[in-house]
Amino acid sequence: MNDHQPVLDLVNKYLRSVYDGDTQALREVFHPNARVEDMVTGVFRSRPVEQYIEGVGSRQSPSAAGEAFTMTPLAIEVLGDVATVTAELHFLGNHYYNVLSVLRCDGRWLITHKLFGSAA
Repeated sequence: MNDHQPVLDLVNKYLRSVYDGDTQALREVFHPNARVEDMVTGVFRSRPVEQYIEGVGSRQSPSAAGEAFTMTPLAIEVLGDVATVTAELHFLGNHYYNVLSVLRCDGRWLITHKLFGSAA
């Protein structure tokens, strides 16, 4: 079975959820114990996924701001039950790169780690 398509479907749902500010859909694509880490503020931040999702829910979404959807996966690598995805996101005046660790858990692909940073 080609596992690239289910991983791509998961990532597209993640990107659309970020764009729409859809916190329920984000909870569906992330493992409940996932971590989100970044250096966007110049200081290393590591937080549980629920804290990240709450932040997404508290800001204006790119969709509500009338922005075009400018988020895309750049690379996907699937190795058995693990995958990595690199994505590029432009929204709300920011340009980010995301590196997502994805794991097949009980037959479902879920994001277990999100590492992101601003593009230089």
